Amino acid sequence: MALAASLAVSSAGFVPDRPDLGHRAEGRDLADPAFFEGSLDPSAPRLLPPAAYRALAFSELEDDAVWTRTWLTIGLGAEIPAPGDLLPFTAGHHGLHVQRGADGGLVGRFNKAQHGGCRAVPLQCRTGTKTRCSFTACGYSRDGTVLPAGTEGPSPAMHQYLGLRPERLLPVAVNAWGPLVRINLDPAAEPPEAPPQGLAALAGETRRAEFSANWKLVAQALAEGARLGEGAESLHLSGRLATGEAAVIAVHFPNLVLIEARGETCAVMLQPTALGQTLLRIGLLGGPGAAPSDLEASWATWQAEIAARLRRAVAAQASLDGPGAGPRPTANAAGLWLQQRIAARVQARPMPTDIQPLYATAQGRGC
Repeated sequence: MALAASLAVSSAGFVPDRPDLGHRAEGRDLADPAFFEGSLDPSAPRLLPPAAYRALAFSELEDDAVWTRTWLTIGLGAEIPAPGDLLPFTAGHHGLHVQRGADGGLVGRFNKAQHGGCRAVPLQCRTGTKTRCSFTACGYSRDGTVLPAGTEGPSPAMHQYLGLRPERLLPVAVNAWGPLVRINLDPAAEPPEAPPQGLAALAGETRRAEFSANWKLVAQALAEGARLGEGAESLHLSGRLATGEAAVIAVHFPNLVLIEARGETCAVMLQPTALGQTLLRIGLLGGPGAAPSDLEASWATWQAEIAARLRRAVAAQASLDGPGAGPRPTANAAGLWLQQRIAARVQARPMPTDIQPLYATAQGRGC
């Protein structure tokens, strides 16, 4: 009992995540296959138990099994066109960046600073809410926008990301995936599956929107549709927009949803910013050389479509956060596929063989 109490206090923010101690919440082992039973049956798919959408322990399990071991989509190559330009992204609990190299290629690294928010507001960070703080490279921040290098090379604002010797930073595998940029925290990762053909960025920017729902609920709401087929790491569906127009949807595990309609493709990249909150990076894609007659109208149409799709996700998150223990909502085809993928990743992750933490901080000091 004393050990359990000690661990509960530690989770307030003074001890890093310890996968070797397990992932338990609400009286259950979240990594046990039994936790996923009842949610993966194609004949009666249901959402995972509520702890999967509201418990810090499940977020840390996802960090261990998904965000650190999978190709993540973080933005557009067109956002960082010039040598030295830098695109930040917080993957799970880890602050990363991708920079355009002098040769035009992409270089991915862990940020020089990983400490900001957990030093300043440990309770907030370790309960799942990523902060806006003065440490621009903090692994617990919502990330700023792209940092352009300018004519003088790396700007002073890039120091928290790059430090003085960026070549010494821990590398991150990076892939120019068509017009998109994908990263994997494992530098020896196998390349991702082939990107969709014939796509180019219609605008050299992404726009952002944040919704009060867990990223898994957001993904399944964005990908509402009937199953068409499956790739190595992708699910393809047919659906309709809120206007009734036909759409083709692709989900690329874990955080990319492509919605194609009206000759355009809306690329939605998901980034958890809290247990029940998700930031979307939204890009517009089309055929090479294509250009919408009214780009702002296209942005407005797609942003309205996304907001309409996510109303159900926000309502589902509110119900799962409540104290009631009613029947769990059903999962659609994309939700079932996503849950199956997460369950498989949890079971396939390597188990720790060394229980000695790489670093630890004095209990109660937070520094």
